[in-house]
Amino acid sequence: MGSLGEFGPISDKKDFNEIYKLAKKWHCDVAVVYFLENTNKRLAVITGKKIGNAVVRNHSRRVIKSIFYSLRNEISCGEYIFIVKSKISQTNFSQIEKSLKWALKRLGAIK
Repeated sequence: MGSLGEFGPISDKKDFNEIYKLAKKWHCDVAVVYFLENTNKRLAVITGKKIGNAVVRNHSRRVIKSIFYSLRNEISCGEYIFIVKSKISQTNFSQIEKSLKWALKRLGAIK
């Protein structure tokens, strides 16, 4: 199922609203991370137009998905939403990875 292994996309508006309402949330330097623990394995990465042009937004999404994929064996089942902050374009990969790992640990999403 896609490049993220078992993790599928979240695409329905009512699913987003439910996750926003019920999930644990953590702000890190580069994103706001929502985690709702359940049996589903789904992921969404949201980049707003404040992030930059389409190239920068797509790059930001790819970086976050790459980090998420590298952690796939440590991550708990559930639904994840990453809302990317504009600071991500000035941050290097290792700092983004460290920040996201910390956020996922704080949310209890890493086994």
